[in-house]
Amino acid sequence: MKLLRNNLLEAFCAVVECGGFSEAQFRLGISQSAISCRIRDLEIALGYRVCERGRSGFQLTERGKIAYEKACEIIRMVEDFDAELLELRGTITGQLRIGIVDTVISLPGFPLVPALQRFFSKENDVNLEIVVASPNDLKEGLITGSLHIALAPFKRKRDELEYIKVCSENHFLYCGREHELFDAGKDEISPEILSNHAVCQRSYDMIVARDAKTPEPKAIVTNMEAAAALILSGKFLGVLPDHYATQWVETSNMRLLEHPNLTWTSEFYVASRKSQSHRQAVEWFIKALLQDRVI
Repeated sequence: MKLLRNNLLEAFCAVVECGGFSEAQFRLGISQSAISCRIRDLEIALGYRVCERGRSGFQLTERGKIAYEKACEIIRMVEDFDAELLELRGTITGQLRIGIVDTVISLPGFPLVPALQRFFSKENDVNLEIVVASPNDLKEGLITGSLHIALAPFKRKRDELEYIKVCSENHFLYCGREHELFDAGKDEISPEILSNHAVCQRSYDMIVARDAKTPEPKAIVTNMEAAAALILSGKFLGVLPDHYATQWVETSNMRLLEHPNLTWTSEFYVASRKSQSHRQAVEWFIKALLQDRVI
């Protein structure tokens, strides 16, 4: 239930966050033509264009970028207003948007599933949305207000956000069955192999080996599944979390290239905005996440 709402601003923000009208229709539950009418009405009310749309795709104008930031602020305030008033009746309510990175459900100590069990064991009227994205995108989502909580290995902290460590994730270097290093002896495995073989790198977390130069990536990926596909092809080395790679190591489709200087650790944090007025739904869920944390 929304006590206050602005259909024009909500449609505008949805189009921006979905990257266009086509995807926004599924979030809003209305047709593209209806969305187009709302964007047109918004531009008439503002007296300027907020976006360019056509064959070249959707793109914000310079004024549109500013309008989007302001619209997000207004929508956040309205959501907080609605939730705070409705919570007076004794029910946890409102929207709860959580962001995570991919391939983390098998991570030992990752608190999402137990937190969901605890949270939904209590009576509430919360609409939940879980988004999977890179740490950088999750960070921006928290800042813009499109996310309330995010769980990820945030290496570069932002002053606007609060971080609480929840667990750690171990990463190792792997090759596929068809790679020439798959049958190499242990004495052939050293940091120098990063310079001698094609390496796939994550766009948001470039690997750096101790006692070796940072490898020049031959392929860039934005998620773990893409990295696994390149490694399994036998044409690339790549870094994966051990809990995720185990399924292929156990079937001899991947090999862990073991060396003390070819290991990495990611620290996972629960992050939220410092400045937001934490509604009960956000507070409860953060408490549920931290109840069994491993540090």
